Amino acid sequence: MDQLLIDNAPVVPLYYDQVVRLVSNNIRGLTTNAMNLLNLKKVKKTVLVKS
Repeated sequence: MDQLLIDNAPVVPLYYDQVVRLVSNNIRGLTTNAMNLLNLKKVKKTVLVKS
C-alpha cells in the first residue's frame, strides 16, 4: 500500500516519525530512508565467528 501511495499520489509529509531499529551484529546492509520503508534487497546475514 505504501508503494502504491508513493507512486500514484502527490504527498507532502508534514512530519517524520523517529525510527528505532535494534539489529544484531551479524546483519549487514540494513539502511533507513526518508519514507521509513523497510527495504531488504541488500540485507545480508553473516556468520559470527567466536574467538
